[in-house]
Amino acid sequence: MHTRSRISVVALIGIVLACVVVDVALHRGFAWIFAFNYLDNGLSPSSLLTSGIFPLAAFAGFAVMFAFVALVYARVRPQLGGTSVAAAMRFCTPIALIMFFGVLESAVVFPTPFRAEIITAIADAVPYLLLGVLLGSFATRAAEQAGGSGGEFAPWPSMLWVALVYVAGRYLISYPVLHIASGYIDRPIGTLAWTVACGLSMGAFYWLAGSAFFAKSRLRRTMGVAGTLGMFWLMVQLFYALIFAVSIADLVIRGAADTVYLFAAIYSFETLFRRNDVTTSAGSPTPPAKSAHRQQCETDVAAH
Repeated sequence: MHTRSRISVVALIGIVLACVVVDVALHRGFAWIFAFNYLDNGLSPSSLLTSGIFPLAAFAGFAVMFAFVALVYARVRPQLGGTSVAAAMRFCTPIALIMFFGVLESAVVFPTPFRAEIITAIADAVPYLLLGVLLGSFATRAAEQAGGSGGEFAPWPSMLWVALVYVAGRYLISYPVLHIASGYIDRPIGTLAWTVACGLSMGAFYWLAGSAFFAKSRLRRTMGVAGTLGMFWLMVQLFYALIFAVSIADLVIRGAADTVYLFAAIYSFETLFRRNDVTTSAGSPTPPAKSAHRQQCETDVAAH
């Protein structure tokens, strides 16, 4: 048992480092192939960039983000059921989409050059697909061999529900009330398209992975899923501060507000449409409470 645990840790570290290297290589390679400079986009550089320590900060930032996703996946792997590769891709594909649209948001906010942003977004998203392949292939075979069907997934309309609540939160609160940096007035079509796409990506994670998380209550499951998405999304947002001189307060506010919208979306769906689907940590549905009449009958039978 000790050897298995040690090998899993070594595998996770190796996988995270491999994804970081691929991420850096894609950024470098794309910049050379497509002949563009991502940093030349009209935004002021950060102090990390001007001081020359940005490469180390970026490497550390990538490592933290990949490690977070890998550790959460390793923890919930038995709850996803299926084969290792299929489970890993269910988990990591929505994460890759979230990363893609997280990077692309800059193009509709400031705006930065769309061509450079979409190339960079692809470079940032592909390594998370690689992370899924590597996690499924090398890190968690033991979970598959242990058997178990995992939790029950929500139906696909759950993705639409999460997206709807997310878009409503952005347009009713974040843009007009919190006044986060956005292009919803100057670039309304692009902002709407981005907001819907990002909401669908968040919803896809709940549908494909998060809805199967084991929990003793709907509230706990919601906290687990929204917490996972919120932490990753906040890291995506804060990565901007490593590169450009942007408002950290704005990044934190938008990340925190989006997490609240995700919590509201997931909890409302769990409450309205999944009333009988609460799963214990052992993976079996929580039995319904016995009525007082039934308990009294069982007591009488036992007494006789």
